[in-house]
Amino acid sequence: MQQPQIELINLDKPKLSIASALLSKKSEKKNQRKSRFSRFSRISKLSVHDLKTGLSYIRESWRSGMATTFLIMPFALNAGSYSGLNASIGLTSAFIGSFVNGLFSGSNHSIYVPNQMATRFNYHIVQEYGVEAVPWVTLMIGIIIYICGLFKWHHLIEFMPSYVIEGYFWGLGFLIINNYIDYGFGLSDLQSNTGFQIYENRFEMYKSYFERGDLHHLFATIGVFLFLYIGNKVHKPFPWVIVSTFVGIFIGQFYPDERCLRSVYGDVSLSFNWIETYGEIFKVDFNILYRLFQEAVPMALFIMTQNLICAKGAEIMMNVKCDYDQEIECVSVCNILSGLLGGIPCNAQQRLYVLNIKVKEVNKWSSILNSFSILIFYGVLGKYFMEIPLFIIGGQVLYSGYQCPTWSFYDRVLATRRYRTILKVVALATLSVYYGPIPASLIGSLYALLKFAETMSAAASEIVLKQGVQSVKLRHSMTRQQDGEDEQRVQVDVENDLLDDVNTEYIIYRFNGSLNYINAKNHVEQIKRLPEIDTIVFSFRYVSVLDEQALDRLGVIMDNLLKSGRELYFTGLHEQMIEQMKFNQFFKDFIEIKSQNLKFLGK
Repeated sequence: MQQPQIELINLDKPKLSIASALLSKKSEKKNQRKSRFSRFSRISKLSVHDLKTGLSYIRESWRSGMATTFLIMPFALNAGSYSGLNASIGLTSAFIGSFVNGLFSGSNHSIYVPNQMATRFNYHIVQEYGVEAVPWVTLMIGIIIYICGLFKWHHLIEFMPSYVIEGYFWGLGFLIINNYIDYGFGLSDLQSNTGFQIYENRFEMYKSYFERGDLHHLFATIGVFLFLYIGNKVHKPFPWVIVSTFVGIFIGQFYPDERCLRSVYGDVSLSFNWIETYGEIFKVDFNILYRLFQEAVPMALFIMTQNLICAKGAEIMMNVKCDYDQEIECVSVCNILSGLLGGIPCNAQQRLYVLNIKVKEVNKWSSILNSFSILIFYGVLGKYFMEIPLFIIGGQVLYSGYQCPTWSFYDRVLATRRYRTILKVVALATLSVYYGPIPASLIGSLYALLKFAETMSAAASEIVLKQGVQSVKLRHSMTRQQDGEDEQRVQVDVENDLLDDVNTEYIIYRFNGSLNYINAKNHVEQIKRLPEIDTIVFSFRYVSVLDEQALDRLGVIMDNLLKSGRELYFTGLHEQMIEQMKFNQFFKDFIEIKSQNLKFLGK
């Protein structure tokens, strides 16, 4: 027979002294501090622990970084020019945004550019306070966003439905195409003016384009779009945007045409100018700064909302959780730095050309390489890249607009036949086009909130008839309307809500779940339809939430029941609920006068 193995304990092992134990504990704390420091270091955030790791990330992200540069440049140049400043400021702000995004981004799918919707706001600031005031407003926007981030309001974006996000991106895609379609005709009407509208409506604009534009130029633009679209379908990892850009440089150098980026924006370069305190009409004093702060508050909320919507869109596309705290930190630092260096407001946008971006670290390295691409291609080699023909830029912009919606979302929606969701997206996209993406998103969120409130208004309850030794469930309500046809004659367990000293027939009305101002009205309607029985037991045993407005509504109907000669009992109570009930006069009087009709939990 095999003997059991017994593990011997070494009793001769020396014990640690108190002093050595304290030293050991101190060393552990020191190592923990080091690990915490390394966790929050920017090197660690980029996940570069050695040269080999860094080179592997660069190899994976250089194509997306360069491709993104070529796609966002028309937007960045236009943002600077349309703001009443110059295209170089838009270029510089894009460089700052991309670099900061590489260090701080909390999203797997974002890129930072000057805010397109803020251009008219910037133009108003320039006209009212002077050119020097725009960086001050940008700086204030960054500070306001940082302060808002401390209150954690940005986590509310997690409750925004997917169809609201998709409506935003559909509207944004249309606006991108609409605002740059003049490139396709070889024109630059919307980019050559600053801060004002030159057409009364879109129909007049399109009519003018067809009359003045070159249709052959439009066909070439569509050809570039088809090249990018088909190339992406055939082999997505290949950087087709980079190929089309260098083809444009070749055409611009060997077959120059006046319809190029230089004719729209002139020569551009990176220009870092420290924030100024005086100008022709601007000077720093308390009154001016206070007025600028008032101007900055709504724009800060606007930019923060757009940033979070883009981060939420990345979650839908990649199915990877976004760090919203870090994203708010990123947009605040970006605008603070942009303001200090003379830039304009920036925010995140969804990447319009994904390539192989799958993880956050690749997104960060792609953003850093994007900033260096801006520095090299438009800062150093700008004289070549500004010669790219407008039909190349127009085709790329057209493809950018096409890439805005999350097409995989619609595959899932159509597969499950949720056609009503598509109608909601179309409605919100239409609102985005006419009233702006952010107002449309807020309207969509309000609609979703009201629909949620309507769903929550269902009065969840059970109505049980106690007859002698039997307890029969009359109704189990989970909807807002009930009728007599749904009665169920089933035996139920209501032992905890039975009355020991009452032998007559009585009704038990159980409140289930939340009892709030939304569903209190429906509870009142159900109580009114209770059978004509003299004794009613209201069970609060399964109430999870109880608010004051619900108590006010219930107090009225219960007071009427007492006046009609009914006897009421409350069961399933606890001390905290009693204290809350005392804020209502009816319940306070009932608790004091009819304390014998109360039954607490566990009794």
